Amino acid sequence: TTSLYRYLCTHPDVLPALRKEVHYYDFQFAKGTAWYGAHYPLRRRWRTPPVTGEASPYYMVHPLAPARAHAHNPQLKIIAILREPVERAHSQYQHERANGHEQLAFEEAIDAEAERLAGCDARLRRAPHYYCYNHHHFSYLDRGRYGHHLSRWLALFPAQQMLILSAETLFANPNRAANETFAFLGLAPHEIGPVRAHNQRRYPALSAEERIQLERHFDEDKKRLTGVLRNVANPHFALAATPWGKAIPQT
Repeated sequence: TTSLYRYLCTHPDVLPALRKEVHYYDFQFAKGTAWYGAHYPLRRRWRTPPVTGEASPYYMVHPLAPARAHAHNPQLKIIAILREPVERAHSQYQHERANGHEQLAFEEAIDAEAERLAGCDARLRRAPHYYCYNHHHFSYLDRGRYGHHLSRWLALFPAQQMLILSAETLFANPNRAANETFAFLGLAPHEIGPVRAHNQRRYPALSAEERIQLERHFDEDKKRLTGVLRNVANPHFALAATPWGKAIPQT
């Protein structure tokens, strides 16, 4: 998300929020719409208001975020970036280790996830301003259930308002991905210039055995994701074209 966000901010008609991750629809919802609106440029200062937005990745998985976003502004345009779920889980684990949140070994953390997250979803729904540390930091497998999470967003927002991008495609061809996003936002094409990927860390790769075991966790959700993509009216994301979706028909 950091890479795409920075690429989009190079467009002359994009004016970002005060910070990339505002977290209004998850952590800061109790502060109200005036607080959230204060993070954006004033409309009256522009003859043609620029496109603006923020990028809080936790919105994808927070159980209340879709309904909150829709109630606030049903015309929102939503961009989702999907990374191969096993790599995504391993990357998040390394991130949590580096930041001091995770003390378990990777396999132990995966095995402990169900117990760590038990009851979190229900309590987040029951107590709107509750913060679940485990759900935020240790949802390695759950965050990769893209079919499940996107279904919740698409139950409220029309498919025409959602752009789904492959992280692998984004890193392979940043200009193409950025201009696809500009077109989705109704903006003119723009050359983003020299680019680099952000927040990419080097760490030991998973063994073939570890990868096979983890891939099994996502088999059912990949089938659901295929159905989700078939219902998306704007086919911006071709799962079959990604390194992790070759067996799934292109939508």
